[in-house]
Amino acid sequence: MIDDDTFLNSRFAAYRSERMTDVTPAGPGAVRSTVRRRRRAAATTGAAVAAALVVGPVAGYAALSQDLTPPPPGTSTEPTPHPTSSPSVSPGASAATTAPVAQDGRVTTADLLAVQLDLPRWWGDAPCQSRGRLASRPPQEEGNWLQSADYADVDRDGAEETVAMIGCKFNQSVVQTQVAVFDRDTTGKIVTKGQVLTSRPLGWIFQVDTRPDGSIRIEVGDREPVGDRGSAVVVRQWRTYGWTGEKFAQTGGPTRFPANPSLADLRVTATDLVYGVQAADGSRHATTTVTIRNAGPTDADYVFLSLELGRNVHHEGNGWTSCLEADTNTRSSPPNLGCLLGRISAGHTRTLVLGVASSGAKLTQVSARAHVMRLDKQRDPVLDAKEADNEFHFDQR
Repeated sequence: MIDDDTFLNSRFAAYRSERMTDVTPAGPGAVRSTVRRRRRAAATTGAAVAAALVVGPVAGYAALSQDLTPPPPGTSTEPTPHPTSSPSVSPGASAATTAPVAQDGRVTTADLLAVQLDLPRWWGDAPCQSRGRLASRPPQEEGNWLQSADYADVDRDGAEETVAMIGCKFNQSVVQTQVAVFDRDTTGKIVTKGQVLTSRPLGWIFQVDTRPDGSIRIEVGDREPVGDRGSAVVVRQWRTYGWTGEKFAQTGGPTRFPANPSLADLRVTATDLVYGVQAADGSRHATTTVTIRNAGPTDADYVFLSLELGRNVHHEGNGWTSCLEADTNTRSSPPNLGCLLGRISAGHTRTLVLGVASSGAKLTQVSARAHVMRLDKQRDPVLDAKEADNEFHFDQR
């Protein structure tokens, strides 16, 4: 007959061999070292390990030995209640609570197109919507559309966000483009994380490239490519942007465009037109001083100046003799007074004092616009280095 100790030892050894192959108890030396190094944390972990090593084998033995041998006389036959236990903790495992998993911000193209989105504010006074649904392709007249969508863990929380390139079209022209990042909140709703970049006043955005490290690379240009000739003079760059914790900021790449050696930078200003009293023939007369500067770096072979003053205003006086050609284009849209000037070298300025006359007491428009355009030797239009200052708005009264 097998004595109780021999039977207990054999069953306990069988259990340890079968159930505890992956558990290697820490030795006394390791425990003492851990206690000295991390008193409090190690004490908690040691207690958990000790409980696992003691309660586990005893419970396992109880399960293995059930109904095998009747208990000795005087031993209770009532089952011993087993305490409810958590999953076993291996020695050295942390007892800290696992951090919550970040919400997945990967939004499909279909989802982006299916809901009303709150977009970051467009630059300047662009007539672009900041709330609404995106179209899947450029609209005929006006509206916003989704140009591309990519994904990256921009805030490094372990979950990807959606990096979208969105275009705005107004009056049949592309007004502006922006790159924005979208995420999901705890309820799964699509929310805007932030704006990365707008194409104005920068120039143009060509494409977006997200990187494995969460950064966002954007290919930009100093102007909108218009036709083959326009595309040839565009300066293109790759710039890198990243999340600072509060907003997106540039982290790499060029911060400005170099001067394009093939372009001139024409700038124009004009003084307000103040008309005198009505003459006997019903006309009123005024003058404006127009200043045109070529900021370079290239000479302008020809410069065409137009003044948009309304249908009932025509040019007059000796100031227009400085023009190679001058005319009143009342049938053009919009009506304008034209002046073709000759060469303006880089760094030089031309000042014109131009007289105008209205054919009636009332003006058809009170706002006025001066615009300059560079022409090549064949008198064909040429792109300007900075088109924003090619025009100037002023008043007439």
